[in-house]
Amino acid sequence: MVISFGSGTIVQQLANEGLIDEYLIVVTPVVLGSGKPLFKDVKEIKLNHLEIKRDFESGNFLLHYRIKQSR
Repeated sequence: MVISFGSGTIVQQLANEGLIDEYLIVVTPVVLGSGKPLFKDVKEIKLNHLEIKRDFESGNFLLHYRIKQSR
């Protein structure tokens, strides 16, 4: 298991090589401004949504996805 925090380019490279099985994505709602696109230079991937956790005092929420297996 490898966990990456805040290195979008490494995650993009691993995703394009098919080396990521699951994504845990923390979303921070933004009122003003913008963020970076999460999957900007990643080949198309199909994901199954597993769960969402919303009970953070900060207002953040956690999304959990698994790569959809091709048949």
